[in-house]
Amino acid sequence: MKKIIRISTSLSRACNALRMLFSLMLVAAVSAPVKGQWTMGARSIAMGQAHTALDDDTWAAFHNPAALPGEKPVLGFFSIRYYGLRELEDHAVTISVPGPGFLRTDKSKMALAAGIHTYGFDLYRETRARLGAAAGFDRFRIGLSASYVHIRIEGYGSRGSPVFDAGIVAGLSDSFRVGYRISHLLQTDSGKMETDLHPAEMAGGISWNGIGGLLITADLVKDSLHPLSLRTGAEVEMPGRLFLRAGWTSRPFTWSAGAGLHLSKIRGNLAVQKHDVLGLSPGIDFQLVL
Repeated sequence: MKKIIRISTSLSRACNALRMLFSLMLVAAVSAPVKGQWTMGARSIAMGQAHTALDDDTWAAFHNPAALPGEKPVLGFFSIRYYGLRELEDHAVTISVPGPGFLRTDKSKMALAAGIHTYGFDLYRETRARLGAAAGFDRFRIGLSASYVHIRIEGYGSRGSPVFDAGIVAGLSDSFRVGYRISHLLQTDSGKMETDLHPAEMAGGISWNGIGGLLITADLVKDSLHPLSLRTGAEVEMPGRLFLRAGWTSRPFTWSAGAGLHLSKIRGNLAVQKHDVLGLSPGIDFQLVL
């Protein structure tokens, strides 16, 4: 009996070790392209993650804080499963509200936001908590955000550090906007792990809606771990506040598509992203206008 118990215990330990090894291989082999994007929101996913110059972006606290919506409070929920693997899921929630009345005037507007994002599963988990603020002056908006990023690997411990981002959006005309964002401003680092949790990233983008119902976006993105990436997207508004979207990215090569339905108080969006090698990643989000 004792021998059977010892064999059972050894098999259990071996299975746990194999599970840990498999999990770490998944993280090393698959999560790199996901982490390189860190995009929240099905609309952004469907439009090829080209969101730097978007206006009134519900998920701007995670992208370009200058694009925070400032007219009404908005609560958003988002989920995506990468390549059909339960272990590689993003979940996020965000809320944005207009700034206090004493900080707003006829010529300037302010918005505040908070959000939390989690990625991974019980053996590997990344978590971000984020606060953001944006101020707008006529056609120009500037935004700042602060995050605490935490990573935990079962059996190897955990660590975290703060991250600071900034961005701008400028409307050069009624139909043409440019944007710029930079993440990890202070290059904070608080651990001994070899993998950088949050590589510095810079992006410049444009958006154009000069044809009724059509929005076109494009970004150039470069971070400290990956080659320069081009991202493009398009959105068409159909009758009944139905939106059709498509996008494309290079390095890694992906294409994406999706749809959205925006009602007066509820907005829903669906997206699917196709990685050239790894497969499909379906995502969904919905927002409540409070």
